[in-house]
Amino acid sequence: MITFLFWFIICVALLYLLLAIYCKLRIAKYILKPGTMVLIIVLAVYGSELGTTLSRWVVIALIFSLLGDIFLMLKEKWFVHGLASFLIAHLVYIAGFWGGFDVEESVTTLTSVLTGAVLLFIAIWFLLVLSDSVKTHGGIALLIAVASYIAIISLMVWSACLAGVTILIFGSLLFYISDAVLAVNRFKHPFPSAEYIVMSTYFTAQALFAWSII
Repeated sequence: MITFLFWFIICVALLYLLLAIYCKLRIAKYILKPGTMVLIIVLAVYGSELGTTLSRWVVIALIFSLLGDIFLMLKEKWFVHGLASFLIAHLVYIAGFWGGFDVEESVTTLTSVLTGAVLLFIAIWFLLVLSDSVKTHGGIALLIAVASYIAIISLMVWSACLAGVTILIFGSLLFYISDAVLAVNRFKHPFPSAEYIVMSTYFTAQALFAWSII
């Protein structure tokens, strides 16, 4: 019952966040964005009791994601700090997937190799699409940071696929989509619905990661 209540509150908070974006309620958005992540973290801690290696890694990753959310709400100069926070979060997720599942046995299978090849192709293609715009925004240093982030999040998605857990695969793919839309909107072609897509896919992804350890 308590878990259901937490899920209900998270869904309501996300709906209010999307409404705040639509109504351009900046203060409400700044409260609800990190607030929703706090609720997800509480749900993960309460539901899992941090009883497994995976649960501890996931909660740490959620905390770094919360820090990333906060940094990205601040001025432009904090963008790299937000990027770094999410990069660490993805590294922690990777550690959790490799530590919580026997993924080593899956690395050399044909499916895993093909999945890795597809993700590598997407990562390189996406970086090439963004490269000129990223350099315009922040020079070669920002391009290196973005390239590193794309590589790490692609590795995170691949690791989730190696784990073979459906909820983790869906969560990682939604995270991938969320960050891709955010990058296109920020560096390439801003479009009105971007923030709705980013927020809905991002929080769904994080909620799925939290759900995987409950």
